Amino acid sequence: MTIVRPAGTGPVKVCGTSYPDAAEIPGGLSPSTQAPLSLYAVPAEQACVSTAAPRRTTDYFPSAGYKVVSVAEKMYAVEYGHRTSLVHEAT
Repeated sequence: MTIVRPAGTGPVKVCGTSYPDAAEIPGGLSPSTQAPLSLYAVPAEQACVSTAAPRRTTDYFPSAGYKVVSVAEKMYAVEYGHRTSLVHEAT
């Protein structure tokens, strides 16, 4: 079990998907978009619990011969707002 706390003074964005940043996708591939969930953010003074180690963000490109792109950035799966959500490891 890991306690995930915001590192700064502002809230941490909560995501529903775990895709690499568009800048990390090799040329010629169309990156998937990831937007934070608009209704949720972890306040600076609050913490979340993750029951697993953070995992690398990945994207899957069947149109490119089933290519999987996995990058160094990682996200924690947490329970937030009674939903399984994701927060970046560098929070």
